[in-house]
Amino acid sequence: MDRVVPVLSLVALMTTLASPSGAHAQQPLREFLAARETGSLDVREARAALRQAQSQVDEARARLLPSFTAQGGYQRNEFEAAFDNPLTGGEVVIQPFDSLTAQFTATVPLIDVGGWSVYFQTEAFADSASARLELADQNVAVAIVQVWHQLVGSRAVVEASERNLEALVSSRDAAAARVEVGVAAQLELSRAEAEVTRAQQVLAESRLAVVLAARNLQNLTGITPIDERPSLEDIPPGLEPFDRYMANAPDLPAVRAARAASRAADIAADTAWTSLLPIVSGYARESGSNAGGFQGANWSYALGVQAVWTLDFLRPAQITTRAAQAEVSEVQLERAVQQTETAIFDAYERVGTARARTEAAIAGAAAAQRAAEDARVRFDAGAATQLDLIQAQRDYFQAEVLRIQALADLHVAHATLRIRAGMEL
Repeated sequence: MDRVVPVLSLVALMTTLASPSGAHAQQPLREFLAARETGSLDVREARAALRQAQSQVDEARARLLPSFTAQGGYQRNEFEAAFDNPLTGGEVVIQPFDSLTAQFTATVPLIDVGGWSVYFQTEAFADSASARLELADQNVAVAIVQVWHQLVGSRAVVEASERNLEALVSSRDAAAARVEVGVAAQLELSRAEAEVTRAQQVLAESRLAVVLAARNLQNLTGITPIDERPSLEDIPPGLEPFDRYMANAPDLPAVRAARAASRAADIAADTAWTSLLPIVSGYARESGSNAGGFQGANWSYALGVQAVWTLDFLRPAQITTRAAQAEVSEVQLERAVQQTETAIFDAYERVGTARARTEAAIAGAAAAQRAAEDARVRFDAGAATQLDLIQAQRDYFQAEVLRIQALADLHVAHATLRIRAGMEL
């Protein structure tokens, strides 16, 4: 009878560790993913950068449109200058006491090759910012998937640690009872207490992992995770052919952002050359004053065309600089393509490895459970020592933790692959 309590405790531990939790109240992953648009600082920053880039396009377009300028002035003069006009017999005022002037000018750009180049360059920058927004969204989605599963797995480890500690406390109480009646040595109780202390440390570390993961998930989404967790027991479906995941690689955000940036750099190189060309614009000006002067007219207009041609030592240097920047952007585009394809390849291989690890971890946990049960039977029969039983229980707990971690890693690897490949979860 002195071994009944430890046996029941071990059986309860094995049963609860082997069965998935029935709690499904934690917010589902899709809710956290949907919240990243407003809760993620990275996504919000990228969206603000896109709005800035789009506004710069409007600025560049506005410089190519007609402009209107109005000027007016008032001046109080000490003396009035006037004389009699012998031809008309009237008085001609050259400078009145109160001088009023007004001028209205409309300017229309006619030839501004450099201005159009800048406009097309800002459009390319806006396309790059749009792709970077999608890239930020993708990266945040991957981070949310990782932290969400980390939180779920950590909570599963906490539950397993609590059950393990409860079973070890029961074993320690039973050992104390045996020592008290003189059927066991004090060493057995000391070993049981040491195992309880170790389990308490593991539980404390597991709870810390939960707290940190919950805070990180809240930082990413703005949503506070609730306490209960869903199950990780469902195995994701198998892998599709590798080419299926690579199909979207040329149009993924990282590649499109680098391609747009490279196009902007090429346009900037052309703009450096077009800055050597003159800027031609037409204007219409209407001027008026309350002093008619010799003309006798208070208002007059002027129409004209002007060309501005600027040559200096700065422009040749800019041509060389912009050409070098275009070369850098071309290399960065190649790197983006390479990194994107490598990321998909890496995620694909990780799914296969995670699936193999999960299968091995599940088999290992089942084997450790059988070994713990066998160690208990042999200990009850006097064919095994307490150290054998403690080691078997410890191995089973560690195997169960590895099983939980492997399941979480498999879910993360599977979701990451689909996100990196531009596929729906």
